Amino acid sequence: MELRRLFSRRLVVLAMAGALAVTGLLLLGVRQSAQPMSDEARAQAQAEYERARADWEENGEEIEAQCRADEELERESTGQDVDFGCESLEPQPEWFLVSAPELQDSLPGTVGAAATLLVFLAFLVGATFTAAEVSTGSLSTWLTFEPRRLRVYVAKLLAAALGVLPAAAVVLVVTVAGAWAVTDRYGLADGMTTRHWSGTGTMVLRILALTALFALVGAALGFLLRHTAAVLGVVVGYVIVVELMLMNYLGELQPWLVVKNVEGWINRGASYFVDVCTTGPTGTTCEFTERSLAFGHSAVYLVTLTAVVVLAGALVLRRRDAV
Repeated sequence: MELRRLFSRRLVVLAMAGALAVTGLLLLGVRQSAQPMSDEARAQAQAEYERARADWEENGEEIEAQCRADEELERESTGQDVDFGCESLEPQPEWFLVSAPELQDSLPGTVGAAATLLVFLAFLVGATFTAAEVSTGSLSTWLTFEPRRLRVYVAKLLAAALGVLPAAAVVLVVTVAGAWAVTDRYGLADGMTTRHWSGTGTMVLRILALTALFALVGAALGFLLRHTAAVLGVVVGYVIVVELMLMNYLGELQPWLVVKNVEGWINRGASYFVDVCTTGPTGTTCEFTERSLAFGHSAVYLVTLTAVVVLAGALVLRRRDAV
């Protein structure tokens, strides 16, 4: 019953159709990146490399010396241990002759891009499903036939979570199969081993689970805020104020941000950078330090967040006088 009500909403059907359309655009991008350079572009790139190489042979020592002088000047003015990469200025062929990435290197990024789309659409589907039920009065009518509110609440949340899974699975299968078909045409899929395919399969399963979680969160927020626009407004405000601003000014809080933990869930771990400053005899020195975010941290964080939002929605629905 609830699944039929879910798919009766036009926005839900359009969102799922839109996911397939965007998947087509994603595969078009894969095709463009997989195409080898044309003979004309390759000849032009080779000529540019030869010019850069000739200039380096003539002026390389001066260029490197100037780079190191600028590097030292920056250290003295900022007190930071900067590195301009002066030892890596010599032109290399790969800077000019672009090679298409192998499938084993490009597929995680392609699937990750599809995952970002699916997470957003799952959240939107869950929110619009329950918020519309509340705002239009359908929920109040339904509760006259089924007065057990928590049972209705659980049924609608499960419908949202289960309803998005088939479309998400289709999108992911089309993405993986399409990326393989496109890259295999250009001989870029030969490096895919059993280990790579196994990693892709587990990544797909993680994305499906994450999609269901975000559908649950969206559906619970729909009950809490009653209107789809209100849910989207709160989410956009959170992303701007917390995810973007705090991430820029308080880098050490990144392990507690939703976006970073979504990345950690999808990729089975993530990394982030913080500005670490130390004070010594010569003053304060700051440098960016890379830190890792474990998959277990992201999993516990997102499951706990989902549980909190779902429980909050249940409590509000149970205590609310009128829906």
